[in-house]
This record gives sequence, C-alpha cells and structure tokens, in this order.
Amino acid sequence: MQNKPLSKAEVLAHLKIAQEKDEKYESGKIFCSMCTKPLSLAKKAHKLFLESNLGDKALFLGSNQLEKEVVAALAELLHCKNAVGFIVTGGTEANLMAMLVARDQANKEAPEVILPESAHFSFHKICRLLKLKPVFARLDPTFRVDVEHVKQLITKNTIALVGTAGSAELGTVDPIDKLSNIATNFGLHLHVDAAFGGLVLPFLDYTDNFETDFDFKLEGVQSITVDPHKMGMSTIPAGGILFRSSSFLRYLKTETPYLTDQAQYTFVGTRSAASVAATWATFQLLGREGFQKTVKKCMKLTMFLASKLEETGFEVLLRPSLNIVAFRGANSKLLTDKLREMGWFVSYVPRLDCVRVVIMPHSNRQHVKEFLQCIKKLHKPNLQQKL
Repeated sequence: MQNKPLSKAEVLAHLKIAQEKDEKYESGKIFCSMCTKPLSLAKKAHKLFLESNLGDKALFLGSNQLEKEVVAALAELLHCKNAVGFIVTGGTEANLMAMLVARDQANKEAPEVILPESAHFSFHKICRLLKLKPVFARLDPTFRVDVEHVKQLITKNTIALVGTAGSAELGTVDPIDKLSNIATNFGLHLHVDAAFGGLVLPFLDYTDNFETDFDFKLEGVQSITVDPHKMGMSTIPAGGILFRSSSFLRYLKTETPYLTDQAQYTFVGTRSAASVAATWATFQLLGREGFQKTVKKCMKLTMFLASKLEETGFEVLLRPSLNIVAFRGANSKLLTDKLREMGWFVSYVPRLDCVRVVIMPHSNRQHVKEFLQCIKKLHKPNLQQKL
C-alpha cells in the first residue's frame, strides 16, 4: 500500500487498464468457460445488494427471503418441493457440503466415497480436506460411469456415491437412475453433481436429446449441486446446494452465539446477497420459457458445430448430451495451442487427448462459423502434418 492516496480518477484509470486485460465473453472467442456473461438485469440486481450479508440473516430479512425463494425455485425444478439448501460460492463448496453431510451421517472410521473417473476435480480437494478415501469407478464406452464397477467397489467403509449430470469434460450424464437403485439397496448417500447440467437438463427438447431422470425424482438422490452462475446466467459467485430434507442440516450446523442468528450452515460465514439477488432476478425475468429458449439455442449451435467438425474430418468423441463438444485432431494439444495463438480459447483434456468446446449463451452462430473457418485452415493437410 502506497503512502500517498490516489485520486478517484487515478484509481479508476488503473482499474480500467486491468479490466482491459480480461477476455470478454461478447468477443465470441471464449469457448472454454462454463460461466457466461450475466444478464444486464442480473448485474443491476447484484449491485443493489452489495452491502447485504447473508451470514447475519436477521439483519437482512429481504435478502434472506430472496435466497429462500431461489432455493424453492430450484427445489421445484428438481422435483422436491421440500428440499432445502443455500446459494454458495460455487460447485466446489456445494460438493464439499454434500460430502461432509454424507461422511458425518455415516460415521465410519475409514470413510470412502465412490466417484466416476470423470468426477470434477473439486472432489480431489474435498477428499483431502475431509480425509475421505476417493475410490474411482471406470467409465463405460459412452464415457459414463460403469454401474457394475460401482457395485463391485462398495465396501463396509463406503459412505457415498457420486454421479455427474453434465461432466465438465464432455457434458455426459451418468446413469443416475441406476446409481439411485444401488444407493437405495445399500443404504448409501447419493450426491449428484449437476453444477452444469442442473440448469440445462430440465429445459432440453427431448425430440433431439435423450431423456433421463437425474434429480430428486429418484429415491436414492439425497443432495444435488446446481450452479446459477453457469447456465443460470447469474453473477459470480452463485453456486447452489440442495438436500432432500431439512434433516440433513444438523450435520452442517455451527453455532454463532454473538450474531443475530444462532447458527450457520454454510462454510463461508460472511455471504454476499448480491449474487442471490442476481439469481432471483434472472429466474423471474426468464421463467421456464426463457430458459428453454436459451438452452434450445445453445444445443442447436452445439449440434451444428459437432456436425461441421465431423464433415471437416475431426473425430467427435460422442454425440453431445449437453452443450459441450469434444473432438480430436492429429495432435489435439498442439491444435489447442494454435487456436489459442489465434485468439480462440478452447480447452485441452489430457485424460482424453481431445479439444473441448463449451457453447454458452454468449456464443452465437456467427462466432461458431468464424471458429470453424479457423479450424478448417488448421486442418489442411500440410498444416495437419505440422500439427
């Protein structure tokens, strides 16, 4: 910290310089992010609640009510009106809360959790923090968890199963219905990580995509992660965690004797209501019809991209389930690097040796066409040899 203060103009000038270094969603060249440009109304709502702290709810009754309404909307969408939960910092905190509940509920000396090989990397952090042994189940040829292998991995120490509804790498949806049956039969907690897919799957047009249950419709599902700051088009941070009933909250309760509330249930104590307000505003503005329209647009672009990549000669790993396309070239890592040099931000997935493209609401058809033109140039025989 410098001794002499800067003027407001100087501060803003420095901030503007920093912001100019950030990539912009509206450029259409960000194809690697599961976040997107928030709706303008969401940003206005966020700004209105910058001072509100959900860590001390009795002081901010309006903010508390907004969170309750957002959670209720998610609970209804995911087919359990009695579900309880919170808007938290993101999928990592949400998954952490679910695993803590599962661990303490089971009360095992050497707790283990069975995860698909495609599980989000947050579970590696979570297992270290909670001293859980991660046990990984292999994937089947469609890149979904092999349920027979899951059954084989269950031991007396297993405390939970995790299924993914929209994997970060490929957008695949595990057979949650079969995992639910296993969890019910063995008396295990089934957590569904639907951080990405939770606000896509309910709005899919099933004339073009498979239909699958993944939520509280299934008896074995006890908790779900769903992030409004992803396909919910809210501001960051807006993750979400829902539990089937309030009985699970006793495993999260921490007494807060000096606050106006007697207890907290989230890991983060001071919680901004800004992103909660942004989420509430987005839900109200769009409704189911608005989300269906957005998801339909993203899926249409996703299928268009996948088909054109195949026509160009790339291997598309699988027909997209959600708005993610994974494909391979002669050298996928170098192709990713070349695209980055040309200003296109895509991901490389080392485990699968593929390029990953996420089609979010900030993408449009012209962006995809320009991306394809660039890809075709790199796919010419002479350039492919260099790749």
